[in-house]
Amino acid sequence: MIDYDRRQPLIANHVPKAAGTTVRKVFEGWFGKGLLLHYFDEQKGQMPRRYELDRLDTANRPTVVYGHFNRLRGFGVQDYYPGVTQFVTILRDPYDLMLSHFFFTRQAGSKWKYKTQVPDGSLADYLLATSPNMLNHFPRPVTSANYKEVIDKYFVYIGFTEQLAQSLRQMARKLGKQFDERTLGRFNVTDRDEEVPDHLREKFIDKNELEYAVYDYALRKFADSHEASE
Repeated sequence: MIDYDRRQPLIANHVPKAAGTTVRKVFEGWFGKGLLLHYFDEQKGQMPRRYELDRLDTANRPTVVYGHFNRLRGFGVQDYYPGVTQFVTILRDPYDLMLSHFFFTRQAGSKWKYKTQVPDGSLADYLLATSPNMLNHFPRPVTSANYKEVIDKYFVYIGFTEQLAQSLRQMARKLGKQFDERTLGRFNVTDRDEEVPDHLREKFIDKNELEYAVYDYALRKFADSHEASE
């Protein structure tokens, strides 16, 4: 992975349902007015604002663009900020990610202008027919041939929802910030109103080999960085 250059803009990829709202609160404390949000307004059906990063004084006030960068919906990294070359993100086990996304969109989607993202079938059908919305947010298109290169070339740090406090401690060190675990809350948590069948996980993993290859590789990098910092 790469070193952080505070003189250049940083993108924080908020993968949906991977603790991104919780982490955003931490970034607000770290970067203040230098934190710029990038979110599609689901209720209005409105694309994210485009910032002129070249005009910002990033040398004196480090800039982070934080949000959802879904290239399949036209607001990915290359659609908006193709010149940015440093990224951080938090990942989550793709199966758990999809479970959370299913229940969240079913509850929140009634207020959205466009309902195409809202599942209308059973949980089992959704898990086995829908691809995880994870790699769509990466800086570049990811394949089985290039995923290691994409991670090593573009990411300053990748943390994990399952080890969030530890992830933010390490991310803070990489970004030259301080992290107080006592300030870590839990935001945008969705209740589950349907039982989750245990037998679906193995089928889901078999169907989504690339997502798990990326997840496992990033997890190994995470473990290595933790050992090196001890």
